[in-house]
Amino acid sequence: MRIVLLLIGLAVIGLTLARWLGQPPPAARIPPLRDSTTAPAVPAQPQDLKKFEQDLNRFMQDAASQRRREVDPP
Repeated sequence: MRIVLLLIGLAVIGLTLARWLGQPPPAARIPPLRDSTTAPAVPAQPQDLKKFEQDLNRFMQDAASQRRREVDPP
């Protein structure tokens, strides 16, 4: 009788774990950017690195300000 109860308990636990682990992950809390711009292209020449750094900084600041506007509307 103990073995039957043990097997029933293991079956219940197994089914519960299978259902719990089989669910899709929860949705993200912050929605993705709707009209995101493309990131600057990576330079092929070493002399283009300074311009790339400026473009990347501008891109990051624009993306952060856009995200801030979407999350905290005025």
